[in-house]
Amino acid sequence: MTLLRTIAAAGLTVAASAVNTSSVLAAPQVERLRGTIERVEADAVTIRTRAGTAETIRLGAGTRVAQLAPASLEQVKDGSFIGTAAKAGAQPGDPPIALEVLIFPEALRGTGEGHFPWDRLPDGPGSGPVETSMTNGTVKAPEVETSMTNGTVGGSGSSVGGGRTLTVSYKGQSLAVAVPPGTPIVMLEPADRAVLVPGAKVFASAVRDGDRLEARSISVGKDGLTPPM
Repeated sequence: MTLLRTIAAAGLTVAASAVNTSSVLAAPQVERLRGTIERVEADAVTIRTRAGTAETIRLGAGTRVAQLAPASLEQVKDGSFIGTAAKAGAQPGDPPIALEVLIFPEALRGTGEGHFPWDRLPDGPGSGPVETSMTNGTVKAPEVETSMTNGTVGGSGSSVGGGRTLTVSYKGQSLAVAVPPGTPIVMLEPADRAVLVPGAKVFASAVRDGDRLEARSISVGKDGLTPPM
């Protein structure tokens, strides 16, 4: 009987461990959604994503809402806190090439500081010629793997052809990022839920738990601007 009790206890321990492991594996996942608002409710918005699917995102008391306004590279100064999604340079050793630059307001300095993998984004300024084809349908731009760097600009480097190289410092490290001419530059501005209207272009960060999406933040393009991140 003692042996049977020992085996039973071990089995319960393994089962409990499996349940705990499943819970970890089923932890809510953060998703980034890009698209156009189709419907607005008191506690939710439905977005038609760029992939063509409709996603309803719940709005909670902690959901942060902001606007993205057009800005210029001249507004990026030494000491500015920015975020930039970038693709790999053309050659090994080349600095990454920015696909967009987001200027944070001083009140949000430090938000997401660091360097980490981002999403696949449409290839943009700084890309070379690409092979193309013509079809009768919807054209989707080539996409590339990107990284995101959030940090403080510590040096603007040299200007080449209207672009610049920015040195971005984060957590004791630094990274040089090339910003070609034509790179979208936007500035984050405070806003409230009044900017969440049908037809608005948005970028949202949400947590998925099963079929439910809870918004952490939603950034709306001002005056029809499409969020570039």
